[in-house]
Amino acid sequence: MIKNILAIFLVIICLGSLSAQKIIKKINNRPKNYTQRLLGTSDTVKILAVMVEFQTSHDASVEGNGKFGSIYSQNYGTNILDPLPHDQNYFENHLEFVKNYFAKVSNGKVIVTYNVLPLVITVPGQMENYNTTSGSFAPLANFCRQVWAIADSEYPGFDFNDFNLFTIFHAGVGQEVSLAGGINDSQDLSSVYLSYGTLTGILGSSFEGFPVQNKSFFITNSMIMPETESREQTAVNGSISLAQVTINGLLASSIGNYLGLPDLYDTQTGVSAIGQFGLMDTQSIFAFSGVFPPEPMAWEKIFLGWVKPVTLAPGNYSVNLAAHLAASSTDTTILNVPINSSEYFLIENRQRNVNSSGVKITYVSNGTTYTRTFRQDETGFNSDDVDSLIGVITNVDEFDWALPGLIYDSANYNGGLLIWHIDNNVINANIASDQINSDPGHRGVNLMEASGVQEIGQTFTDVLGNSVIGGGSYEDFWFASNPSPLYQNIFDANTHPGSNSNSGANSLITISNFPVSNNKMSFKVTYGDSLVKPLFSTYPHQVSTNNKLTAGQNSNNVNLNLLSGSNLILLDYKGDSTGILRNFSNYKTASILYNNLQYLVGAFDSTLNLYVSNGSLYKINIGNMSSCAPVITLVNNTPEILIGTNQGYVKTFSLGANSAILAADSNAKGMSISQISANSNYYVCGGSYPAAKSGTQQYFVNDNKGNKYTGYSGSFLQLATTSDKNGNKIVVILLSGNTFDIISQGKLTNEFKINTSDTIKSFALADLKQDGNIYIAFTNGNNLEAVNMEGAEAGNFPYHDPQRVGFTGTPVTADITNNGKSDIIAATTDGRIFAVDGGAGLVVSGFPISSGAELSSTPALYEYNGNLSIAVYNQLGSLSAWSIGAGEGTIFWAEENGNNQNSSYIGAALSVNFVNTFFPAAKAYNYPNPVYGGVTRIHYYVSEDSKIDIKIFDIAGDYVAHLTDNALGGLAKETQWNIGSIQSGVYLASIKATGVSGRVETNIIKIAVIK
Repeated sequence: MIKNILAIFLVIICLGSLSAQKIIKKINNRPKNYTQRLLGTSDTVKILAVMVEFQTSHDASVEGNGKFGSIYSQNYGTNILDPLPHDQNYFENHLEFVKNYFAKVSNGKVIVTYNVLPLVITVPGQMENYNTTSGSFAPLANFCRQVWAIADSEYPGFDFNDFNLFTIFHAGVGQEVSLAGGINDSQDLSSVYLSYGTLTGILGSSFEGFPVQNKSFFITNSMIMPETESREQTAVNGSISLAQVTINGLLASSIGNYLGLPDLYDTQTGVSAIGQFGLMDTQSIFAFSGVFPPEPMAWEKIFLGWVKPVTLAPGNYSVNLAAHLAASSTDTTILNVPINSSEYFLIENRQRNVNSSGVKITYVSNGTTYTRTFRQDETGFNSDDVDSLIGVITNVDEFDWALPGLIYDSANYNGGLLIWHIDNNVINANIASDQINSDPGHRGVNLMEASGVQEIGQTFTDVLGNSVIGGGSYEDFWFASNPSPLYQNIFDANTHPGSNSNSGANSLITISNFPVSNNKMSFKVTYGDSLVKPLFSTYPHQVSTNNKLTAGQNSNNVNLNLLSGSNLILLDYKGDSTGILRNFSNYKTASILYNNLQYLVGAFDSTLNLYVSNGSLYKINIGNMSSCAPVITLVNNTPEILIGTNQGYVKTFSLGANSAILAADSNAKGMSISQISANSNYYVCGGSYPAAKSGTQQYFVNDNKGNKYTGYSGSFLQLATTSDKNGNKIVVILLSGNTFDIISQGKLTNEFKINTSDTIKSFALADLKQDGNIYIAFTNGNNLEAVNMEGAEAGNFPYHDPQRVGFTGTPVTADITNNGKSDIIAATTDGRIFAVDGGAGLVVSGFPISSGAELSSTPALYEYNGNLSIAVYNQLGSLSAWSIGAGEGTIFWAEENGNNQNSSYIGAALSVNFVNTFFPAAKAYNYPNPVYGGVTRIHYYVSEDSKIDIKIFDIAGDYVAHLTDNALGGLAKETQWNIGSIQSGVYLASIKATGVSGRVETNIIKIAVIK
């Protein structure tokens, strides 16, 4: 008698909480909303079960004829699994198994009770009338309706209200299992759990449940189970044997569905995704031929509220984890190691043989209960061979014996640590459709396989050419004596698998020093590398539509402030809330440390709010409605507050010890002021006119030195000020239409437009090269760009997002590596945070890091404990911070509006690397090169103001194009060549520069055109 199944094919496509079913045709009926049943300290699953037969059928595609016990052609006796008769006692024994299973794995938090009605019900149809091979689950729903209607009539007065899970045990086998060489047109029923949501999706929104008790009670779910999964198989020579698979694992996983657990296999294909390491996977459902599954894995237990993990804050730790059955009340069994606000590692200790005494199996045979102990895996008792087992298995003392393992006299691989990568972004996006693990490349619950090969669910070809799907092995545990040749006794960013986030960002997590496998295992968890170290991650507030993050200084330490809507949340250096100032500001607040007190300034409608760290709060009526963020500047070492109004006034308040006094007004042509930039006794303000003149968009820029400028290139978005090497003030204006205007002393000195289909909404300033130039940094789709005041791209820029997700928001700039040059820090839409070296254009070591979601505010740079640090706030409401520098570094653009004073000002660039060569050949080139269409930019640099003459020839020397331009000394410049009518080929561009001093030099470059 052959008991081993040569192959079990499990093709599973789930409908809501459907579990372990084989569907021939893909179905699309899916519930719109998945609802987890929230458990309290305990939960009782009260099962009512009925036994159901069908009208007699002789259809060859159905196992048996629709009656209990008809699936076998011969008498196999009682020394088999799931022996006949399949009667009330038989099904009660299977329910006794799940009662024992859940009591043990939940530590008594789930209590299962059951009642199997003694009468066998016969429905009016044959089995094939209720199958789902058409792709519709309506026949199964109709089957349930008939069953409960008949049960109600057969048991008048029966109180169905005493139960909450309604189970149908039917004659025959389940469609989810087919033997090697079996046909795929099975008309057997799918084994499923049909939740209320699933039934509503099938039967319509008017479905209230199946009425019983004269419509005083409605049955709102049904669990459909076969009498067994065992079936006969015919060999090539015609001999018949019995392949045995029981329904214990199937029952346990379906009750898991009822409790709220989603399926963790690939529900689109039925392929395993977590292997034999948890409950809700096909490999586990049919572990040991379905006799018993392993315990639920860490995430499943946490999801159901059975266990609270110990969560580590950033730091360095020595951790000890105990296996479930070996744990005392004070032991830690599951560790949560956060990666970012949406991802984390769960670590658990899983052991197959905690008691070191083998595994004790309890079973019922011929009405008598027996126990048998297996000291090790052996022939007839291992994951692939259960010949030694008989009867109905009702209990197992260590369910984790079902884990992948190897326990023989010659080898003992008993278990070890499991590391799970959990991604809540994936889980939250896919739990409603029950597809958490349906993307093999981006699973919500993913095992970090210590073997070095992520094989679970992957298809391989064996030496015989057969396709084999990986299911994991004992080499996937982390323990010092792991025999895998690829195993490393460390888990970090450089191992495989590695500790990076799913977006590829550096988690900065290292888990190391794994010991030999034992019931209690100690190891190390460390955060950070030589440059970047996490500081904290908190959830201070719900994200609003107006979030502004700023870093300040009080008398003792750094503090952070988060504007959420109009409310200012006061935070300490660890990100913990210390108070809320409601209706404090409509705009980003400003702050300053003065006389050992921190002053926070906000503008709410027509009120200027001033909060002092000693607890004082002052409110000043400014006469008009405020229209922009307040600015603090120092004039003669005394802080002054500037606020713009909707009537074009800049109102100035001198900061006294505990008060603010109106000092002066200035008028900006009666127009609403959108932003102020200030430094010492100089400020400039700007905004848009309320209506365009002559059909054009119009903006204004005024300063307090009497300089005024009106532009027509677009509506106002942002301004910032800086100085050139001669001390002249330069105003950088960003307008709609991706246009930058450069203004000095009331005159437009340059205007350029960034050619992109994306919208540039903001920018930062930085001294990237120490070449005497301040550069404008901004995000532009997949690019992080830096251009000079002529619009020419900085050398080694733009930087491209390697994953092409795209950058977003305002960058910040600082010298992270202490080389004197500013680096640019910017975030992508998936929450990765890049730091790009301003000189080389390369990612700074340790980056990218990840916040877990798109940022909801511009990052904030600050100094903490002598190190440059950064805080970010994302759209999940998570505030995170890292130390990112080897020292204090130099901060150029710290946060939105430049810094915590909202000055939007940066000083003149250093000229350490100023190029004195008149027309250096190394700075003459074009990009892109080769150019495939559109335009190419011819880039050059001159050390003095010059006229540029560019003549382009083909390779034969024939004239092609002539371009002219003007270049400012000390600034790179670009001239565009439109190649729309140019044929493919190699062209020579002769670039001649004629300086104001009369110097003339020429550089020749090659341009490749490919069409």
